[in-house]
Amino acid sequence: MKRIIYDVPKWHVLMHRTSRGLPLAETSDDARVRFEDELFERLYSGEPDLLPEKQRSAELREWAEKIHGVCDQLPEFQRLTSYCRGDADVAGMAVEELMDLLEPHLQKPPDEASAPLLRRAINAGCSKAVAAIDAQSEAVDALEQVGFSSKLGNATGSRNPISSRALAKRLKDDPRLRDIAKLAGRFKRIAANKQRSKVKHGADEIADVEMGADIGRLLPSELCRLNQPAQRLSFLRDLTERQCMQYRLSGKEPLGKGPLVLLLDKSGSMDGAKDVWGTAIALALLDIAQKQRRIFHLICFESVLRYEATVLPGDPLPEEGLFVKPSGGTEIGDAMKRALDLIETTPAQLKKADVVLITDGWSEPSSAPALRALAKELGVTVLGFGIGVGEEIIQPWCDQLRVVQKLEMDDAAATMLFGL
Repeated sequence: MKRIIYDVPKWHVLMHRTSRGLPLAETSDDARVRFEDELFERLYSGEPDLLPEKQRSAELREWAEKIHGVCDQLPEFQRLTSYCRGDADVAGMAVEELMDLLEPHLQKPPDEASAPLLRRAINAGCSKAVAAIDAQSEAVDALEQVGFSSKLGNATGSRNPISSRALAKRLKDDPRLRDIAKLAGRFKRIAANKQRSKVKHGADEIADVEMGADIGRLLPSELCRLNQPAQRLSFLRDLTERQCMQYRLSGKEPLGKGPLVLLLDKSGSMDGAKDVWGTAIALALLDIAQKQRRIFHLICFESVLRYEATVLPGDPLPEEGLFVKPSGGTEIGDAMKRALDLIETTPAQLKKADVVLITDGWSEPSSAPALRALAKELGVTVLGFGIGVGEEIIQPWCDQLRVVQKLEMDDAAATMLFGL
């Protein structure tokens, strides 16, 4: 499709317009829109086709060639191209960021456009676009376990993976969702580190001999080479190349872990930053459950039970789970009883479950001893995470607990929550 100096495939023009929610292309499109199509093509495919000399726009080619030529000279633009290659949503986002800073330079005659200013504008636009793409990528990762409805804002729609562009719009329009995504991404990284640092048991029986560089498992004959001057350099070379003989260890690992049941306080006092924190922790725990093929069950409560959802391995959490508005008082006993009843009535699915309680409030503890006894009988471990409360407030309900007075994820809290 003829634009200004480039011939852009109609399919790529359509993808550009679709990714940004723009009207379909017309031959009467203004200069700015045609230039955006060319910029998209450069970012998306990296190999735009020049129009024959006679078909290039006589009145617009000078400034278009000027801007494209500056782009060719800048490493930042090449870096941005590598980010966008083959991803229409990302390329569309980059076009928007670039055009915001290129606006003052559009359609200026080349002799009036300062080359240094133009280079700075394009460099700044590229840096801004890369930062926006990185932030968007983190948000997509943070919310990958959420099943957003197919129609934005319509919770009754069928659940499909949300497009990067649609998610970007949701994040722009919803500061709370943006905060949840940012925190959830951080907590998921912390959780991944905690999972990697856990001690692995079971690999303690010699099963075979293999090649490697684990000094603790090297055969005695290999270690003896260190005492022989003629063999020492050969040994060090083999160690560096992971070609030493070592024992292969094996053992019996558990077939799987029990489900995670999260009791998330949605009382009025949780409204605001506390609720964002609690929801972000829920997403990090859901990520752990998905990676470990564990069932995840969310119970949102206040003085009554507000929302429940069971997420099987491979399934998404309905987006409603992110948008339960805090209100009312706090009744931990009812939520705990519901969790234990659920575990007791479906033992095949929920046996040996971990129950995590997140709350910032006090609840009448008279039912706590009986519920703790039932949890012990069912083999359930109850972990408590308190926000801005004393330990004595949630101690009656939990086997292990951690309390923070400020919204800061310290190492002890992270180990308890994400070391499951």
